[in-house]
Amino acid sequence: MFEILGINFYLYGLIVGLAVLVAMEISLRNRGNMQQITIEKAVWWTVISGVIGGRIYHVVDFYGRYYSNNFYKILYFWEGGLGIWGAIGGGLLGLWIYCYFNKLKYWKTLDILVIGVPLAQMIGRLGNCINGELLGKNGEPLFVYEGFLNLILFGIVWMIAKKNAGPGITSGVYLIGYGVIRILLENFRPKEIIWKTYGVPVAIIFGFLAISIGTYLIFRKKQS
Repeated sequence: MFEILGINFYLYGLIVGLAVLVAMEISLRNRGNMQQITIEKAVWWTVISGVIGGRIYHVVDFYGRYYSNNFYKILYFWEGGLGIWGAIGGGLLGLWIYCYFNKLKYWKTLDILVIGVPLAQMIGRLGNCINGELLGKNGEPLFVYEGFLNLILFGIVWMIAKKNAGPGITSGVYLIGYGVIRILLENFRPKEIIWKTYGVPVAIIFGFLAISIGTYLIFRKKQS
């Protein structure tokens, strides 16, 4: 945190803000015939819903370990703490609501917005570095590993988007790619901080769900 003219700025929040702006700029440069204002509004609907979803996921994960005794800190977004799967789920829902009420094609809009997401996630991982979080069970910097893999995923998603493969394809590639990334990295996290249900890490469950949805989107379009 640092102060300018009596105003406190949190580096984590500034980094997240930068990530959002980068993703938006990429979407605007690849919006095709969609109006700029439409994309901008779609981005903010997605971001706000994503932040809420990410925070809910994080709080549920850490409630018994931290928030049950620090309930008032649930709203301290600036201190960090956003679960990525909750952010993705919340963002997808928020975008769907926006598209529904504005009569927009959901998959077409999502394909535009998703292009810059892996790059934004890479930038966002710098916030984990600043907060000293997302370390592996042996102290390795998982935020570096994921940042590098997200950069590769960004390149793949970018190339797919440029091919105009059809609605849902770009989104499907992203979901498969990120699902694989999170499944692989989950094995490096300290066991004591892994959120599990019936002995299975929740992050891995969501990873396989993302891969399944992504595969369906690609397979469905290939058959049409």
